[in-house]
Amino acid sequence: MTKDELIARLKNPEWHDLECKRSQHGVSEDAYRTVSAFANTTGGVLVFGVKDSHGHLEIVGVAEPDKVQNDFLSTLRTGDKLNRIINVTAERFDYEGKTLLVFHIPESPRSEKPVYLRGDIRQSYIRRGAGDEQCTPTEIERFLRDAAAERYDSLTVEYDLNKCFEQHSLAWYRSRYENRPNNRSYAGLADSEFLFQLGLIRETPEGRKPTHAAILLLGSDGYLRGLMPRPVADCQRFGFKFGENPPGVRWLDRVVMESNIIQTWLAFLNWYMKFSSVPFRLDPMTMERDDTPPDFVAFRESFVNVLCHQDYQDHTRKPEIRHFTDRTIFWNPGDAFATGDLLEPGPKKVRNPNIAIAFRRIGFSENAGWGLNDVIANWMKLGHARPIINNEKAGKSFEVTLLAEDVTPASKAQDTPHVTPQVTPQVEAQPESQPESQPESQPESLQKRVLRLLITGPMGKADISTTLGQKDVSGQLNKVIRKLLGDYFIGYTIPDKPQSRLQKYKLTEKGRTLLAQTEQNMEET
Repeated sequence: MTKDELIARLKNPEWHDLECKRSQHGVSEDAYRTVSAFANTTGGVLVFGVKDSHGHLEIVGVAEPDKVQNDFLSTLRTGDKLNRIINVTAERFDYEGKTLLVFHIPESPRSEKPVYLRGDIRQSYIRRGAGDEQCTPTEIERFLRDAAAERYDSLTVEYDLNKCFEQHSLAWYRSRYENRPNNRSYAGLADSEFLFQLGLIRETPEGRKPTHAAILLLGSDGYLRGLMPRPVADCQRFGFKFGENPPGVRWLDRVVMESNIIQTWLAFLNWYMKFSSVPFRLDPMTMERDDTPPDFVAFRESFVNVLCHQDYQDHTRKPEIRHFTDRTIFWNPGDAFATGDLLEPGPKKVRNPNIAIAFRRIGFSENAGWGLNDVIANWMKLGHARPIINNEKAGKSFEVTLLAEDVTPASKAQDTPHVTPQVTPQVEAQPESQPESQPESQPESLQKRVLRLLITGPMGKADISTTLGQKDVSGQLNKVIRKLLGDYFIGYTIPDKPQSRLQKYKLTEKGRTLLAQTEQNMEET
């Protein structure tokens, strides 16, 4: 980070990857909470020598920079304050005669989370928005599960091999496997030997036992419920746009999938057929489409991602697939195990590798659950907006949204002046002037303009209205703000007091992601 880049960042409020502390003569205790939060989430930048005055950052400088830096780095590298040694990168800048200390806190490996203070695992923190939040017991349990050396789906369970499998699912899987080109044939083997050869049954000191993956994939209902009491997926179809929520109106149909993964897959195909935009044929042997149009590839890969990467140990949350007239949302408990850019080519770590391999062996998915590039490419072939992918590490969830709105060159050009992921100070200083009637006739553009304004920092409703060129806060603006809050694209600066006269709205990480992806769409046009 250069000095100019740092100063530019400081013009905006603190956010999920930036935290500022005064720390002129020493390191405050809350700085170590921020280190824990950054290390447990996605990393971030901690700046000493900056004071937060009611949401505005003021550079005051560090009075004793050598002492403060040495004390901070030695504490992080000895493990005296935190349970892990944190290897940070330090930088020092002079600005108008004042010294700033900048520390880049990396995200810790999954096997080393949670990072906590004073030897007390309850003192674990995560980063949400601009704040450091203490982890709940449930969140700590999720960290510990993810840190386990052996994956959950490879563990064995004390079930009777002759009773625990659902025979129709097993027969379907074996038929699919044997008809898959280049698979080694096991047609002459008994079911239990077939599953042993595939690694779904393992040898233990007490004899051969089924793995969790085997029960999740092929288990009969009673045995599956003993392992996982919640549904595998919950599919809901609505007859209105996302965010409209007409009073008294719920879904058109809902399918709660409580059987094994194979039966869940077949149930999903039947559910998908109800609203597929392209007519298709269903293969009676495989119960799959035999023409694979682009929309099916995008839906298939999104759903296989749900099956491969969900946290099956999380019994408090279930995956939800919600289909609206303008989008379909695939929400999954459990963030992605892979690190870095999920769209980069190459192998990726998978939360449930045995399930993913079982999928690949029968051709469920070309990429065994990491078909995000296929989702994007095939969905955009249909003229739709680029899918939104949100890997929420703080909340440990993963979401793929397929937007049904068309993105033609004309519509992209229309939206171009309203969306930009980075706003320079010169642009910030010049609010847009727009007649009140125009944004009300274009609610989508108004949403994007509101998001663009908030990237410069929190704003109150009246300030937003004035900057948009409106005389008063319009009903349309109120509606847009409510929708953006409901979609988690924006949030309150005072969440505990929504009606506070000091209330302002701030852009969330999900909102920033949407702006960046929208800009990328426009660049590709």
